[in-house]
Amino acid sequence: MSREDRGGRPGRAGGGRYSPLLVFGIALFAVASFYGLLAVASQLDDYFLPGNELRLGPLGNLPGIDSGQMPEAATPEQRINILLLGLDLRPDDPPGTPARTDSIAILTLDPYSNTGGVLSIPRDLWVQIPTARGGYFYQRINVAYEAADWPDVRYPGGGVALVKDTIKNNFGINIDHYVVMDWSTFVQIIDTLGGIDVDVQETVYDPAYNECNRCPYQEVLFRPGRQHMDGRRALAYVRIRYGSDDLDRIERQQQVMMAVLDKATSAGILLNPVRLRELYDRFRRSVNTDVSPARALGLALKLRDVPREQIKTFSLRDVVYPMTTEDGAAVLGWDPDKMKLVVRQFFLDGKVDQEAARIEVQNGSDVPGLATQIKNFLASQGLPEDRLSVATAPGPRLAETTICDLAGKSYTAKKLAEWLSLPETRVVNGNCAGVAPVNGPADIIIVAGRDARTLVQRS
Repeated sequence: MSREDRGGRPGRAGGGRYSPLLVFGIALFAVASFYGLLAVASQLDDYFLPGNELRLGPLGNLPGIDSGQMPEAATPEQRINILLLGLDLRPDDPPGTPARTDSIAILTLDPYSNTGGVLSIPRDLWVQIPTARGGYFYQRINVAYEAADWPDVRYPGGGVALVKDTIKNNFGINIDHYVVMDWSTFVQIIDTLGGIDVDVQETVYDPAYNECNRCPYQEVLFRPGRQHMDGRRALAYVRIRYGSDDLDRIERQQQVMMAVLDKATSAGILLNPVRLRELYDRFRRSVNTDVSPARALGLALKLRDVPREQIKTFSLRDVVYPMTTEDGAAVLGWDPDKMKLVVRQFFLDGKVDQEAARIEVQNGSDVPGLATQIKNFLASQGLPEDRLSVATAPGPRLAETTICDLAGKSYTAKKLAEWLSLPETRVVNGNCAGVAPVNGPADIIIVAGRDARTLVQRS
């Protein structure tokens, strides 16, 4: 009689029971699969959900698993930098028309401290543009996108790659992603949002504005005050150069960028993944970008968490100056030291910027000018000058430097110690004996001892 005839079931052994070895193997496979999936998910969430990583608790201590524990602020390498390019293409330009960039901006996002910034670069800035053969040539930065296809350049990766490398070579800024659009797409996006509201600071006027090659000229006027703008009106506001310079136009562009962000947030687009995906799908054919749908959703969710006041705009107005090239072209030159300082401010540690500590540097040594040296060093790290002051410490001269945290801004106090190559033991929380502000209210006092001279030089 067969096993089936005896009432048993095929595939079992030992009187109808599963083999313990088989059960153990299945369980082991399931655990290994779950562990592998968890390891992959814990590593990828940092990319697709920046600043919103999975919190895995005790599981985060397992080998290969990212615990999801996040720092208080991103390092410059951990920031997400997105290059925003607006092409100078009119609606009636034929397909394939060579284009220069009408606007260049960099959006930086710190996903951990929930801060960000926008740095706009004037189109007439005179820079070194690299070539595929390892050389370079001087030209306005807005030429880089078009120059990638010139016969004597032929840059690998095309216009976007050349703009990215031009920015890196001249300013030391690495770009993670890019978004490229033309005027028509700009208009459509704003109209899709239902228009934007902009606080016009001063009169903007152009007696002969046109938005396409064959369009008639028209008078355009913006009076001071809050105004609602549709896409075409907003385009005119950011494009007009009559009676103003390119730096004025950049400030208007930054206004519009912030207004678009405000409207996207208030309209619930950044709060609604479905609407966000619909907007992405609608414009992905007209917007050139390397941001995938999944990455775009993660960035949008993070951008939703960043308060509007924590996104700062940066101008190069104090960095650039008018100059004339050997060929007689009117361009903008720039001061490398001032540019370096603006870039440092642009990438200032987000948590330090949030704490906004007022820092007084007191010279407690017998080295003349030491407090000023430290102040200048801290300013070179990106700290705003208006948060720094110097004074002479009363009392006996000191050998060692101490950092007194008077207002509980411990993150900044520890960061100062790190910048000055001091151990954290030199940070004193609360009042330091015999130490008080000299120049008015201060949150942190650095009492510089004789060792600070070596510390500044080493840093």
